[in-house]
Amino acid sequence: MRHQWTAFTVALGFTLTGHLRNRLAMSMIAFFIPTWIYLVRATALNKDITFSSATIGVDVIASMNRTIQVSSALHAVTVIAGFMMFMATFNARDIDLRLVLAGYPRLQLLAAKMVALLVITALLTCYTLALLRLSWPLAQPTAVAAALAAAIMAYGGLGIMAGSLLRTELEGFFVVVMATLIDVGMQSPVSNPAGDQAWLGALPLYGPAQAALAASFTQAGTLSCAARALPWFAATSLLALLIFCVRTRHYGQPLTTSPSGTLHLRTDPRHTRQDRTR
Repeated sequence: MRHQWTAFTVALGFTLTGHLRNRLAMSMIAFFIPTWIYLVRATALNKDITFSSATIGVDVIASMNRTIQVSSALHAVTVIAGFMMFMATFNARDIDLRLVLAGYPRLQLLAAKMVALLVITALLTCYTLALLRLSWPLAQPTAVAAALAAAIMAYGGLGIMAGSLLRTELEGFFVVVMATLIDVGMQSPVSNPAGDQAWLGALPLYGPAQAALAASFTQAGTLSCAARALPWFAATSLLALLIFCVRTRHYGQPLTTSPSGTLHLRTDPRHTRQDRTR
């Protein structure tokens, strides 16, 4: 049990370090989110619009300007979370395979990515919520934060799955950007006023978008609606684990622990002999 915990903490440390070294992602967090929200606040109309939330069962009357700010914030955090998790998973694929070959436990490697996603979710949620509250006092800040967190987790899981499945960085970036763009566009009451298409409920942002919009302007209960994104997170995470296990099904030797508690990775002699003959 002790060496498994050590394996997890080491993997988590390397995963978080990899995220911090992703300069593009850090720049997007620092500049893209506030710039995107500010541009919407400065240019969008202040005309009031009325839209219905079928899941929550309320009619919302809100400024178009503020409505677009909420949708833009959702778009910004989901594309950043998906991009960060994709790059972290994609860049670590080769080293993860080598670690499993040497005996590192698969579950700890994926668990480290999941915990890193939770850390990113907490930081992005607090940061984005603070930026939105600079524009106007949200009706339910806690509920808006829950909706943002659910959206981040859904697309973070999608990024992990894409990083395990796709072959190039361009493919992953395109998938994340287009998925978030289509999803946010379909959920926004400005770009899709009717919002009554039957298939909208199958999209990851259906619950979080309705919850965030309703919680920003009303006192309606929205937590159960925001939680509709969590099955997406669970499904994509499970699929990423299955893909990783399939790719490493012939690998893996148990970790050995020295009397001092230090982890030692034991390689498979068969692979060692193959490497020497090449």
